[in-house]
Amino acid sequence: MFDHEISELLAQLNIVERLYEIARIVDPIEKKVISYRSKEVVKSDVLCFDFWERNTYCNNCISIRAYNEGKAFFKVEYIHEKIYMITAIPVQLESGLVVVELLKDATSSMIFSDNEDGVHVELYKIIDTINEIALKDSLTEVYNRRYINERLPMDVLTAALSKGSIAIVMADIDFFKKVNDEHGHLIGDGVLKAVATRLTGAVRGDDWVARYGGEEFLICLPGADEASAHAIAERMRVLIQEPILLAGGRHLNITASFGVCAVMPAAETTAEQLIEKADDMLYKAKQNGRNRVEK
Repeated sequence: MFDHEISELLAQLNIVERLYEIARIVDPIEKKVISYRSKEVVKSDVLCFDFWERNTYCNNCISIRAYNEGKAFFKVEYIHEKIYMITAIPVQLESGLVVVELLKDATSSMIFSDNEDGVHVELYKIIDTINEIALKDSLTEVYNRRYINERLPMDVLTAALSKGSIAIVMADIDFFKKVNDEHGHLIGDGVLKAVATRLTGAVRGDDWVARYGGEEFLICLPGADEASAHAIAERMRVLIQEPILLAGGRHLNITASFGVCAVMPAAETTAEQLIEKADDMLYKAKQNGRNRVEK
């Protein structure tokens, strides 16, 4: 990254800061704030989410979305009874893409009801709900494809920087088209919900489940090696083949196939590479008879 580009951009932000409480440059993948000190570009130890005092990634990270999609996004967040409007703007430099974050205190203009103690609990709940909806699949209530695109690259990079492992599991419901054809789409929707619930029930604390598309799910297992990832996938497989209770007391038996990819990623490893490997194993599971785990 060219030092003069960053210094010029920061100089422009000094002007913009008159309109905003905070104007900063971030690397949305590493989550680090970029500064220019002693004629040198520095990715500081300050993480962009430190401002919110939550000690973890923001689920609805608009900076990674701006980075991925190449256009500006905004959202609303809160801290210490203050409500902020955040704007994330991708800026293409000769040396690469960065994101400018602009934070404006919008407390006075956005509060529509106060409690006597001044804590705007209901509005905070609305903000949390909006940010949650943006990342959840409306049918299954697990995470959606957007969450995969935004969260998985960060988890892969975190594993690489910490020299740790990460596993990706791809799961696909066997013969799902037959379920829809024979029982109808309402039953099919019920099957998808039941499978999502069972997948979620088999994961650990930092793991997460997302609907990849159709009847396919992606499960991310940070810190898992191949043996533990296979064991978790096998637990999921067993749970899914338990009969699903339908309306009217009927039961439906289904199965699912799983592909596992567990690695200790290098810095250049991409999320797409891991998904492709897990997908290859899923294809192998399908070819070898379904209702099985391949790694």
